[in-house]
Amino acid sequence: MREGKYFKQQIDQLTTEIEFALRWQGPIILLVIYRSSHVLDDAEASLSAELTLLKQELVSVRVRSDSSNIVETIAGIENRENKVFSIADLDQGGGTGQADAYRTLNLHREYFIEKNIRCVLWLTNEEARQLSLVAPDFWAFRHRVIDFLGERATPLRSASFQGLVWIEWPWHLFEDDSGAAITYREQLLGELPDEPETMLMRINLYAEIAGLYLLDENWAQALEIIKQGLDGVFVMMIPELEARLLVGLAIIYIQLEEYTQAQAALQKAGFLNSENGDYLTLLAQVSRLEGRRSEALAYVQKAIRLRPEHAFVWNECGNIYADLGRNKKAIDAYQKAFDLSPKDVLSLVNKSAILASENRLDEALKLLDTIQREQRIVLRKVYKMRGFEFLVKIK
Repeated sequence: MREGKYFKQQIDQLTTEIEFALRWQGPIILLVIYRSSHVLDDAEASLSAELTLLKQELVSVRVRSDSSNIVETIAGIENRENKVFSIADLDQGGGTGQADAYRTLNLHREYFIEKNIRCVLWLTNEEARQLSLVAPDFWAFRHRVIDFLGERATPLRSASFQGLVWIEWPWHLFEDDSGAAITYREQLLGELPDEPETMLMRINLYAEIAGLYLLDENWAQALEIIKQGLDGVFVMMIPELEARLLVGLAIIYIQLEEYTQAQAALQKAGFLNSENGDYLTLLAQVSRLEGRRSEALAYVQKAIRLRPEHAFVWNECGNIYADLGRNKKAIDAYQKAFDLSPKDVLSLVNKSAILASENRLDEALKLLDTIQREQRIVLRKVYKMRGFEFLVKIK
């Protein structure tokens, strides 16, 4: 049995989340990212012992090709009010692309809420990716994501707050139903008591709601929501968390073209947490948008040194080189961004614009033909922008 401090903190967090749901007699869907079956076995054993103290039984549910209907399995178990379901092996569900289990969750997502189901879904990184893509509505129903991936310098803070994931969110999953996603989160927010123990959960919801308002281009509402989150984090006095929200605030100010306010928020974010490379990338973006290209390049080079594995940084690097007329370097940077994150097609769109500007239209269109149908939200959002007129040729 694992005894490490980090492992115990994650078990404690899982137990606390479930205890909170029990107290309010509500459902809860917890997603847990893990690496190996050994971690899963140890975590289930530890969680089961903790839940016994709460008079709850941890019931293990394993997906197989002949039993991929998780809802049917759970529905067949009696006395569900005294049980927490521990679900794993989603990739064993069979069907097209081994995805039947994911599709079942998406189709019957309301069952978990209506029947007050409390469950923990154990996911490998690949299963988490598949869940977000194949079962986006169920993914939106999650209450918390917790990971068992390894030690961190500040594990409690990192694990307690998912952070602003706007930059890397799969936004196409929310485009057609962002209103429902907002409503669901606002309902959760309204049901949470205004108490210190729920503060982190509420701040996380503020951040997600603000991001969804951004998707709808409702800048004013996004600004109001993120400021409410900042009011809460100020009370908590957690610098890392405040820095993340300030980065979110800056993103909104950039959309509003209020660059002075954006820069002020980013500089404060950098002061609070200099290891968050997002603030440097966004400072580069602000400098570029205000025409200070040399300054922008200096910022983005610092960001690359700090976060070389982040596609967002390389995409902005490409933008700066494009503004400087250094097309070859811009193309290389956009390609690097795409290589790091093939799901984020904005870098491909940007690269195609450079090719089109060099009268290499056939290459540009061929490149865009590789974009999957569900990712074409990006094309619809930018095809009217200057430099992207050639996109109208795409069916």
